[in-house]
Amino acid sequence: MEIHHCPICSTALGPVPRYPRYVCRDCAARAADQNRRKLLFSNVDMSGGYMAEYADSGEAYNSRVCYIDGIECRAGEARFGGIVIEAVDLPEKVKSVLLGVAVGDALGVPVEFMNRDDIRRNPVTDMRGYGTYNLPPGTYSDDSSLTFCLAEALADGYDLHAIARNFVKWKEENYWTARGMMFDIGIATAQAIGRLAAGAHPDEAGGTGEDSNGNGSLMRIAPLLFYIRGMPAERRFEITREVSSLTHGHIRSVVACHYYLEYARLLFNGAGLFEAYGTLQATVPELLETVSVDPVETALFSRLLRGNIHELPEDEIQSTGYVLHTLEASVWCLLTTGSYRDAVLKAVNLGFDTDTTGAVTGGLAGLYYGLDSIPAEWRHQLARHDDIENLAEHLAERLATA
Repeated sequence: MEIHHCPICSTALGPVPRYPRYVCRDCAARAADQNRRKLLFSNVDMSGGYMAEYADSGEAYNSRVCYIDGIECRAGEARFGGIVIEAVDLPEKVKSVLLGVAVGDALGVPVEFMNRDDIRRNPVTDMRGYGTYNLPPGTYSDDSSLTFCLAEALADGYDLHAIARNFVKWKEENYWTARGMMFDIGIATAQAIGRLAAGAHPDEAGGTGEDSNGNGSLMRIAPLLFYIRGMPAERRFEITREVSSLTHGHIRSVVACHYYLEYARLLFNGAGLFEAYGTLQATVPELLETVSVDPVETALFSRLLRGNIHELPEDEIQSTGYVLHTLEASVWCLLTTGSYRDAVLKAVNLGFDTDTTGAVTGGLAGLYYGLDSIPAEWRHQLARHDDIENLAEHLAERLATA
């Protein structure tokens, strides 16, 4: 029989339970916030609810995230006469996002630019190849390449110039491409990287006109979650603005990236899909007002910030390369399915910008459902699968020791 050990102190606790990374009671008693202020967790009722408060004041602690001996943990349901606290498996989380993006991307590459009606006649149900670019199964596109360029730079800290150098290397030297060649690049992204290569300051390279609102920054923004997730909201927004602006500097693209990363942050911290969606309807408009985003721009996100987008029929969901369409389509796919597989297949089968809709959906779905939810046969068909896993482990290791 396999025995579960506390991931903090390695004490043997018995058979592997429903919560495979739960910590022992002695370790749970040392839970603290990010500033090492001691926390107390206690049952509220018999339904699995709990409350958290500061030990020294009784003040409510409104987060699931806590730290035990410097290890990031998350409080869950009330079970076993106490509160289940699990140690976060950061390498698994990073892998689930990077591979989630790449698998969704690779599923969409062979059918990119196909319209919805044509795809309905031969829907994507598995990893396949050739098609639009005549490339083998498992080939990812610029979406994943730039995601990996960002992740690699973040492993060495936050440096816009380092991110910019990786983007230039990708465009000019085929860096982090799937098969040694770049075969897809958006116009705005190409222009911005050209400006970066010519010496433009990184956060001033992206276009700022209203016509510069393709999905080229949203498609690659996911790894930034792991760097900014513990920062104050305004700082998260500012860094997101900087990283988006390497290729897309218009506020609409920035807000789309911010919404996506805020959704990812809530999922990382243990929120459910609909819980996170509802929370964002309260917190995002408030933050956008605080940082003086034009209300006209905020209103463009009303289907996400005020409506129930999951109730809309498919024919009201667009899947073009426009950043708002991609964001809406990805959230819609996530909220109308129940697994990673179903979410990314639904995204790809919407047609048109299939690789990006698949990649953006895949990042959130991988994070929420976990690495094991991404079909193993899809993961192992990916070009450079081992390199992607190594990158994820490197990023997680550096973030854990930062």
